[in-house]
Amino acid sequence: MAKYDIAVIGLGRFGSALALRLEQNGQRVLGVDVDEFVVENLKEDIRHLAIAEARDEETLRQLEITPDTLVVLGMTDVAASLMAATALSELGVRDVWAKAGSRQHYEALDRLGVTRIIQPEHEAGLSMAAELLQR
Repeated sequence: MAKYDIAVIGLGRFGSALALRLEQNGQRVLGVDVDEFVVENLKEDIRHLAIAEARDEETLRQLEITPDTLVVLGMTDVAASLMAATALSELGVRDVWAKAGSRQHYEALDRLGVTRIIQPEHEAGLSMAAELLQR
């Protein structure tokens, strides 16, 4: 059994909002970011946090991410995101979700077998268009 239900790697605006909501709803969340300041600011709200650059198998093992852990990549750095997705695949993690900032990023994550890929700005634009068309 996985130690965490969900690991959120990258705790910027997207990742921190996601991790906080999941934590508030009773999920066992591991929040990971390379920025010590970001992690420090979340320590009162998320029980399990780590300062790490989660780009390789060994770091992910040390974070106790298992094949049963759902991992969400909230990273904005494309190279870091792709490296993390590759390492997670090598670890056998079955369920990886990721944020993509561009079409090329989306396509690269898709080729790596990422389970669910979201493009927040694109999806928000489509949602707003739908709302405006219903006025």
